[in-house]
Amino acid sequence: MIRSVTLSAAFAAIALPAAASTAFTAKLATPAEAQDSVVAASAVWTCDGETCVAELNRRTATVRTCKKVASEVGELVAFGSADDSLTEEEIAECNSAAKN
Repeated sequence: MIRSVTLSAAFAAIALPAAASTAFTAKLATPAEAQDSVVAASAVWTCDGETCVAELNRRTATVRTCKKVASEVGELVAFGSADDSLTEEEIAECNSAAKN
């Protein structure tokens, strides 16, 4: 019985970080020419056309994370998840780090 509880607790500790990830989307100002993948903000972003997506281990969108993505993929027009997106002012700040 104790072994089952210990194994269950160990499994929960491993599974919880994976369950905490959130899908984020970055909308590009200029569409990507071909489907591409880049690494930014400790995640692999898959870009196709004007949209890049990744699973991040955070729940809220931040300018800091946006800057990391913009530095790899270029200027963005939107950034966030289904529950939280950056404002126009935050996007403008984010784009100060955009790849040219």
